[in-house]
Amino acid sequence: MKPRKSVALVTGAPSGIGKATAERLTTAGYTVYGTSRRGAQASQQRFAMLSLT
Repeated sequence: MKPRKSVALVTGAPSGIGKATAERLTTAGYTVYGTSRRGAQASQQRFAMLSLT
């Protein structure tokens, strides 16, 4: 049986603790999706941002 890859959803991912958490999880091998109240920002991040607006 093939092991599943872990997925994480991080709120407040564009900055601060949320961004640090998303980056740390990405480094640990998670597939990370970030969210923000301000919408997805087009910036250089190692994880995907989802627009919730």
